[in-house]
Amino acid sequence: MKERGPAGELCRVMTRDRLELQGFLVLPEGGGDTAALHVHGLDGNFYENRFIDHLARVYARHGIGFLTFNNRGHDYVADLLHEAADGRSEYRQFGGMYERLADCVPDIEAWTGFLRGRGFRRFVLQGHSHGAIKATHYLVAAGPGDVVALVLLSPSDDLGLARQRLGTGFEPAVARAKAMVDRGQERELVPAGDFPYPTSAGTFLDTLGPGSLAGVFNLSRTDRREFPELGSVSVPVFLAVGTKDETFVGTPADYVAAIRAAMRSAPSFEGSVVEGAPHNYLGRESVLAAALDRWLAGVRPGGREA
Repeated sequence: MKERGPAGELCRVMTRDRLELQGFLVLPEGGGDTAALHVHGLDGNFYENRFIDHLARVYARHGIGFLTFNNRGHDYVADLLHEAADGRSEYRQFGGMYERLADCVPDIEAWTGFLRGRGFRRFVLQGHSHGAIKATHYLVAAGPGDVVALVLLSPSDDLGLARQRLGTGFEPAVARAKAMVDRGQERELVPAGDFPYPTSAGTFLDTLGPGSLAGVFNLSRTDRREFPELGSVSVPVFLAVGTKDETFVGTPADYVAAIRAAMRSAPSFEGSVVEGAPHNYLGRESVLAAALDRWLAGVRPGGREA
Protein backbone atom coordinates (compact mmCIF):
# COMPACT_ATOMS: atom_id res chain seq x y z
CA MET A 1 0.00 0.00 0.00
CA LYS A 2 1.31 3.43 -0.92
CA GLU A 3 1.92 5.94 1.87
CA ARG A 4 -0.93 8.37 2.31
CA GLY A 5 -0.31 11.99 1.45
CA PRO A 6 -0.22 14.65 4.16
CA ALA A 7 -3.50 15.86 5.61
CA GLY A 8 -4.58 19.34 4.63
CA GLU A 9 -7.37 21.45 3.25
CA LEU A 10 -8.50 22.59 -0.18
CA CYS A 11 -8.30 26.37 -0.57
CA ARG A 12 -9.44 28.97 -3.09
CA VAL A 13 -8.31 32.54 -3.72
CA MET A 14 -9.27 35.35 -6.07
CA THR A 15 -6.46 37.22 -7.85
CA ARG A 16 -6.52 40.97 -8.19
CA ASP A 17 -7.77 40.54 -11.77
CA ARG A 18 -10.61 38.40 -10.38
CA LEU A 19 -9.57 34.88 -11.38
CA GLU A 20 -10.26 32.01 -8.98
CA LEU A 21 -7.35 29.65 -8.26
CA GLN A 22 -7.25 26.49 -6.14
CA GLY A 23 -4.64 25.04 -3.82
CA PHE A 24 -3.97 22.66 -0.93
CA LEU A 25 -2.62 23.78 2.44
CA VAL A 26 -0.75 21.54 4.88
CA LEU A 27 -0.38 23.09 8.33
CA PRO A 28 2.93 22.86 10.22
CA GLU A 29 3.35 20.45 13.09
CA GLY A 30 3.13 22.37 16.36
CA GLY A 31 2.17 25.61 14.63
CA GLY A 32 4.41 28.30 13.20
CA ASP A 33 4.35 31.53 11.22
CA THR A 34 6.33 30.36 8.16
CA ALA A 35 4.87 28.72 5.04
CA ALA A 36 6.36 27.37 1.82
CA LEU A 37 4.56 28.13 -1.45
CA HIS A 38 5.04 25.61 -4.26
CA VAL A 39 4.79 26.95 -7.83
CA HIS A 40 4.23 24.17 -10.37
CA GLY A 41 5.79 24.00 -13.82
CA LEU A 42 4.58 24.37 -17.41
CA ASP A 43 1.23 22.64 -18.03
CA GLY A 44 1.41 21.22 -14.49
CA ASN A 45 -0.86 21.55 -11.48
CA PHE A 46 -0.71 21.56 -7.71
CA TYR A 47 -1.07 17.81 -7.14
CA GLU A 48 0.48 15.86 -10.01
CA ASN A 49 4.10 15.35 -8.97
CA ARG A 50 4.65 12.81 -6.20
CA PHE A 51 7.54 14.74 -4.68
CA ILE A 52 4.98 17.27 -3.43
CA ASP A 53 3.73 14.77 -0.80
CA HIS A 54 7.25 14.09 0.44
CA LEU A 55 8.28 17.74 0.66
CA ALA A 56 5.05 18.76 2.39
CA ARG A 57 5.82 16.31 5.20
CA VAL A 58 9.39 17.60 5.48
CA TYR A 59 8.25 21.21 5.78
CA ALA A 60 5.60 20.28 8.37
CA ARG A 61 8.20 18.57 10.56
CA HIS A 62 10.25 21.75 10.50
CA GLY A 63 7.29 23.83 11.63
CA ILE A 64 6.68 25.24 8.14
CA GLY A 65 3.29 25.20 6.46
CA PHE A 66 3.12 24.04 2.85
CA LEU A 67 0.84 25.44 0.18
CA THR A 68 0.78 23.89 -3.27
CA PHE A 69 -1.43 25.79 -5.69
CA ASN A 70 -2.60 26.15 -9.25
CA ASN A 71 -1.49 29.22 -11.14
CA ARG A 72 -3.40 30.35 -14.21
CA GLY A 73 -1.07 28.31 -16.43
CA HIS A 74 -2.12 24.96 -14.97
CA ASP A 75 -2.65 21.99 -17.31
CA TYR A 76 -2.69 22.49 -21.08
CA VAL A 77 -6.08 24.22 -21.08
CA ALA A 78 -7.95 25.38 -17.98
CA ASP A 79 -11.29 27.14 -17.63
CA LEU A 80 -10.94 29.62 -14.75
CA LEU A 81 -13.84 31.31 -13.04
CA HIS A 82 -13.76 35.09 -13.47
CA GLU A 83 -15.87 37.25 -11.19
CA ALA A 84 -16.47 40.76 -12.52
CA ALA A 85 -16.76 43.78 -10.24
CA ASP A 86 -20.52 43.89 -10.89
CA GLY A 87 -20.90 40.35 -9.54
CA ARG A 88 -21.31 38.56 -12.85
CA SER A 89 -19.32 35.35 -13.29
CA GLU A 90 -18.00 33.62 -16.38
CA TYR A 91 -15.37 31.05 -17.25
CA ARG A 92 -12.32 32.19 -19.20
CA GLN A 93 -9.84 29.89 -20.90
CA PHE A 94 -6.27 29.87 -19.65
CA GLY A 95 -3.76 27.05 -19.15
CA GLY A 96 -0.17 26.35 -20.11
CA MET A 97 -0.68 26.86 -23.82
CA TYR A 98 -1.89 30.42 -23.22
CA GLU A 99 0.12 31.57 -20.22
CA ARG A 100 2.38 34.60 -19.75
CA LEU A 101 5.22 34.20 -17.30
CA ALA A 102 4.74 37.65 -15.74
CA ASP A 103 1.23 36.65 -14.65
CA CYS A 104 2.91 34.74 -11.84
CA VAL A 105 3.06 38.00 -9.88
CA PRO A 106 -0.70 38.43 -9.25
CA ASP A 107 -1.06 34.67 -8.80
CA ILE A 108 1.63 34.34 -6.10
CA GLU A 109 0.56 37.66 -4.58
CA ALA A 110 -2.98 36.30 -4.08
CA TRP A 111 -1.66 33.24 -2.25
CA THR A 112 0.71 35.15 0.03
CA GLY A 113 -2.27 37.34 0.93
CA PHE A 114 -4.31 34.23 1.70
CA LEU A 115 -1.56 32.86 3.93
CA ARG A 116 -1.22 36.14 5.81
CA GLY A 117 -4.91 35.85 6.55
CA ARG A 118 -4.17 32.44 8.07
CA GLY A 119 -1.50 33.86 10.36
CA PHE A 120 1.66 33.18 8.35
CA ARG A 121 4.20 35.99 8.23
CA ARG A 122 7.25 34.54 6.47
CA PHE A 123 7.48 32.61 3.24
CA VAL A 124 9.72 30.10 1.48
CA LEU A 125 9.21 30.35 -2.29
CA GLN A 126 9.55 27.01 -4.04
CA GLY A 127 9.31 26.50 -7.80
CA HIS A 128 9.64 23.47 -10.05
CA SER A 129 10.72 23.77 -13.71
CA HIS A 130 8.88 26.83 -15.12
CA GLY A 131 7.75 27.41 -11.56
CA ALA A 132 11.37 28.08 -10.62
CA ILE A 133 11.42 30.86 -13.23
CA LYS A 134 8.21 32.27 -11.75
CA ALA A 135 9.35 32.03 -8.14
CA THR A 136 12.60 33.81 -8.99
CA HIS A 137 10.81 36.50 -11.01
CA TYR A 138 8.33 37.12 -8.20
CA LEU A 139 11.14 37.44 -5.66
CA VAL A 140 12.99 39.93 -7.88
CA ALA A 141 9.84 41.89 -8.81
CA ALA A 142 8.35 42.08 -5.31
CA GLY A 143 11.61 42.22 -3.36
CA PRO A 144 12.55 39.86 -0.52
CA GLY A 145 10.26 41.48 2.07
CA ASP A 146 8.78 38.55 3.98
CA VAL A 147 10.38 35.90 1.72
CA VAL A 148 13.05 34.17 3.79
CA ALA A 149 14.31 31.47 1.39
CA LEU A 150 14.14 30.28 -2.23
CA VAL A 151 13.89 26.62 -3.28
CA LEU A 152 14.53 25.85 -6.96
CA LEU A 153 13.72 22.38 -8.27
CA SER A 154 14.97 21.62 -11.78
CA PRO A 155 14.82 25.16 -13.19
CA SER A 156 14.64 24.99 -16.98
CA ASP A 157 16.88 26.69 -19.53
CA ASP A 158 14.15 27.08 -22.16
CA LEU A 159 16.17 29.22 -24.54
CA GLY A 160 19.22 26.97 -24.52
CA LEU A 161 17.10 23.87 -25.03
CA ALA A 162 15.09 25.42 -27.87
CA ARG A 163 18.22 26.51 -29.72
CA GLN A 164 19.70 23.05 -29.23
CA ARG A 165 16.55 21.33 -30.50
CA LEU A 166 15.70 23.68 -33.39
CA GLY A 167 19.23 24.61 -34.48
CA THR A 168 19.07 27.02 -37.39
CA GLY A 169 15.28 26.77 -37.25
CA PHE A 170 15.12 28.71 -33.97
CA GLU A 171 15.03 32.22 -35.41
CA PRO A 172 12.45 31.29 -38.12
CA ALA A 173 10.24 29.74 -35.43
CA VAL A 174 10.37 32.94 -33.35
CA ALA A 175 9.64 34.97 -36.49
CA ARG A 176 6.60 32.79 -37.28
CA ALA A 177 5.24 33.28 -33.79
CA LYS A 178 5.79 37.03 -33.93
CA ALA A 179 4.03 37.25 -37.31
CA MET A 180 1.06 35.36 -35.87
CA VAL A 181 0.88 37.69 -32.88
CA ASP A 182 1.14 40.74 -35.16
CA ARG A 183 -1.82 39.37 -37.16
CA GLY A 184 -3.90 39.03 -34.01
CA GLN A 185 -3.46 35.24 -33.91
CA GLU A 186 -1.70 35.06 -30.57
CA ARG A 187 -4.04 32.33 -29.26
CA GLU A 188 -3.56 30.08 -32.28
CA LEU A 189 -1.10 27.22 -31.91
CA VAL A 190 2.37 27.35 -33.42
CA PRO A 191 3.37 24.46 -35.74
CA ALA A 192 3.90 21.23 -33.82
CA GLY A 193 7.60 21.09 -34.67
CA ASP A 194 8.32 24.50 -33.15
CA PHE A 195 7.58 23.51 -29.55
CA PRO A 196 7.41 20.10 -27.82
CA TYR A 197 3.94 20.82 -26.38
CA PRO A 198 0.77 22.45 -27.75
CA THR A 199 1.56 26.15 -27.41
CA SER A 200 -0.04 29.35 -28.64
CA ALA A 201 1.94 31.90 -30.61
CA GLY A 202 1.65 34.39 -27.76
CA THR A 203 3.03 31.94 -25.22
CA PHE A 204 5.80 30.80 -27.56
CA LEU A 205 6.94 34.39 -28.02
CA ASP A 206 6.61 35.12 -24.30
CA THR A 207 8.81 32.11 -23.49
CA LEU A 208 11.39 32.21 -26.28
CA GLY A 209 11.22 35.71 -27.74
CA PRO A 210 13.63 38.59 -27.06
CA GLY A 211 13.69 39.68 -23.42
CA SER A 212 11.81 36.62 -22.16
CA LEU A 213 11.68 36.10 -18.41
CA ALA A 214 12.78 32.52 -19.14
CA GLY A 215 16.25 33.91 -19.82
CA VAL A 216 16.85 34.05 -16.07
CA PHE A 217 18.15 30.44 -16.27
CA ASN A 218 19.78 30.65 -19.69
CA LEU A 219 23.06 29.53 -18.12
CA SER A 220 24.08 27.93 -21.40
CA ARG A 221 24.46 31.58 -22.45
CA THR A 222 22.89 31.20 -25.87
CA ASP A 223 20.92 34.43 -25.44
CA ARG A 224 22.19 35.97 -22.20
CA ARG A 225 25.58 36.85 -20.78
CA GLU A 226 24.57 38.60 -17.58
CA PHE A 227 22.09 37.45 -14.92
CA PRO A 228 21.27 40.44 -12.72
CA GLU A 229 18.07 38.78 -11.46
CA LEU A 230 20.01 35.86 -9.99
CA GLY A 231 22.65 38.25 -8.70
CA SER A 232 20.02 40.18 -6.75
CA VAL A 233 18.70 37.18 -4.81
CA SER A 234 19.56 37.93 -1.19
CA VAL A 235 17.95 35.00 0.67
CA PRO A 236 19.26 31.46 1.29
CA VAL A 237 18.85 29.20 -1.75
CA PHE A 238 18.34 25.45 -2.12
CA LEU A 239 18.72 24.13 -5.68
CA ALA A 240 18.16 20.56 -6.86
CA VAL A 241 18.52 18.93 -10.28
CA GLY A 242 18.49 15.29 -11.33
CA THR A 243 21.15 13.45 -13.30
CA LYS A 244 18.46 12.34 -15.79
CA ASP A 245 16.93 15.79 -16.15
CA GLU A 246 16.78 17.02 -19.77
CA THR A 247 15.67 20.61 -19.19
CA PHE A 248 19.07 22.26 -19.22
CA VAL A 249 22.17 22.17 -21.40
CA GLY A 250 25.37 20.56 -20.12
CA THR A 251 26.09 18.44 -17.07
CA PRO A 252 24.06 18.76 -13.84
CA ALA A 253 27.17 19.70 -11.85
CA ASP A 254 28.10 22.47 -14.30
CA TYR A 255 24.53 23.83 -14.32
CA VAL A 256 24.43 23.96 -10.52
CA ALA A 257 27.85 25.61 -10.42
CA ALA A 258 26.81 28.26 -12.97
CA ILE A 259 23.68 29.17 -10.99
CA ARG A 260 25.69 29.24 -7.77
CA ALA A 261 28.20 31.66 -9.34
CA ALA A 262 25.41 33.92 -10.62
CA MET A 263 23.72 34.09 -7.19
CA ARG A 264 26.56 36.08 -5.69
CA SER A 265 24.35 37.93 -3.17
CA ALA A 266 22.70 34.85 -1.65
CA PRO A 267 23.88 34.48 1.97
CA SER A 268 24.00 30.70 1.50
CA PHE A 269 23.53 28.32 -1.41
CA GLU A 270 23.03 24.56 -1.35
CA GLY A 271 23.16 22.72 -4.66
CA SER A 272 22.02 19.09 -4.71
CA VAL A 273 22.44 16.73 -7.67
CA VAL A 274 20.00 13.84 -7.22
CA GLU A 275 21.48 10.70 -8.75
CA GLY A 276 19.11 8.90 -11.12
CA ALA A 277 16.36 11.50 -10.84
CA PRO A 278 14.39 12.67 -13.89
CA HIS A 279 12.85 16.12 -14.18
CA ASN A 280 9.94 15.23 -11.87
CA TYR A 281 12.10 13.17 -9.43
CA LEU A 282 9.89 10.12 -10.00
CA GLY A 283 11.31 7.24 -7.99
CA ARG A 284 13.77 9.56 -6.23
CA GLU A 285 11.31 11.61 -4.19
CA SER A 286 12.68 10.40 -0.86
CA VAL A 287 16.24 11.36 -1.86
CA LEU A 288 15.10 14.87 -2.76
CA ALA A 289 13.14 15.11 0.49
CA ALA A 290 16.18 14.04 2.53
CA ALA A 291 18.34 16.72 0.88
CA LEU A 292 15.73 19.39 1.60
CA ASP A 293 15.40 18.12 5.17
CA ARG A 294 19.13 18.52 5.79
CA TRP A 295 19.13 22.01 4.28
CA LEU A 296 16.16 23.16 6.36
CA ALA A 297 17.85 21.87 9.51
CA GLY A 298 20.85 24.08 8.77
CA VAL A 299 19.12 27.20 7.52
CA ARG A 300 16.08 27.01 9.83
CA PRO A 301 13.76 29.36 7.92
CA GLY A 302 10.92 28.21 10.18
CA GLY A 303 12.81 29.35 13.26
CA ARG A 304 13.15 25.90 14.85
CA GLU A 305 16.31 24.43 16.26
CA ALA A 306 17.85 21.58 14.23
